Amino acid sequence: MSKKYTECSLHGKQEIGLLCTHLAHSLLDRRPVGFHEFDEADLGRPDAWCDMCEESQKQIETDQDQEDWFISCDYKILCAACWDEAKELNRN
Repeated sequence: MSKKYTECSLHGKQEIGLLCTHLAHSLLDRRPVGFHEFDEADLGRPDAWCDMCEESQKQIETDQDQEDWFISCDYKILCAACWDEAKELNRN
């Protein structure tokens, strides 16, 4: 699979990663919200989500629940360097 890139205003051209909206916003307000990740090895970084999204994920029982959870995470595309910063800030 070909690598996917984004042009970051801070870091230039980078591979991408997906963060839930809460993790993405933590980079702006600098308030840690926890950090969880799952690697499917198709992006520059694994998908990642916060403690609140993790608690919601524990309630998943069906494929529809999984799809609804993914939508509720409201994933944002960030560059790999921003993803790394979010992990450092939010690591439990």
